[in-house]
Amino acid sequence: MVCPPVTRAAPGTLELRPAPIPPDWILEGRPDARVASISRSASGAMWTDLWDCTAGRFEWRYEVDETITIVEGGAIVTDANGTVWPLKPGDVASFRAGTRAHWHVPTYVRKIAVCAHPMPNLVMAVGDFAKRLRRRARSVAAAAGTATAFALGAAMLVIE
Repeated sequence: MVCPPVTRAAPGTLELRPAPIPPDWILEGRPDARVASISRSASGAMWTDLWDCTAGRFEWRYEVDETITIVEGGAIVTDANGTVWPLKPGDVASFRAGTRAHWHVPTYVRKIAVCAHPMPNLVMAVGDFAKRLRRRARSVAAAAGTATAFALGAAMLVIE
């Protein structure tokens, strides 16, 4: 997928399409949700959406990590621990994949949501290993001053 290096969107100009909340998630009212795509990473693992919803109460089940900024209106979100989070324009909130939260939208809410698939533990471990390898190679290379030091640093890291 080819993605431009920079994207810009004015939320008021985006065309929102229906994004119905699953009926079994709705607790009260008839919340009408819509969404518009703002951007997507080249890998597709991260994206930004504009989302809005009319009055109602519902349980949202997060399948991805999501960080939101309220743009207009507001909502009262209650997490699984019973903590109540009133959200108003300018507020930022994050929800981890696997989280469930009760949303109460008194009249209307509009948010920008940055969503990402959580990285598997194996991918994170490989990334951490690569960072340690680079650090070790730099320190050995600085001491030895040769390209051979990189291989030596890598071997030392594996032996540890």
